[in-house]
Amino acid sequence: MVRNLLFDRKSDILLSMMLDKAALHQRVISSNVANVGTPGYKRLGVSFEEKLAKAVSLGEKMKTSHPRHIPSPTWYQDLKPEVATVENGYWNGINNVNIDEEMVDLAKNQLDFNIAVRLMSSKFNGLRTAIRGRR
Repeated sequence: MVRNLLFDRKSDILLSMMLDKAALHQRVISSNVANVGTPGYKRLGVSFEEKLAKAVSLGEKMKTSHPRHIPSPTWYQDLKPEVATVENGYWNGINNVNIDEEMVDLAKNQLDFNIAVRLMSSKFNGLRTAIRGRR
């Protein structure tokens, strides 16, 4: 268990990607809100969850047959959140930005960020406790 806690980088990588996605999504939401009245502006979104789920499922399929085999660390190298234009959806007569939808996305994004930060914090607190020992 201690070996997995210290050397399992998969959770660190996933949490880091969640934080990167949340930061990018925050900027995209800010851009959408700033352009709510701009004629012809096309709403932006972040595409990441589908690619992440696919990469994680592929990473789980690539299991080693012996405990001393070294797993492939490259499953995450090309996995990055990307900005994409949202073509369909709400039309307000000026553009396709719905301010109510943006505010909901903002709240969801804040929750995603908070979850990732808490999980990362608890992992580091566990490491600190393991290194220092309980008193």
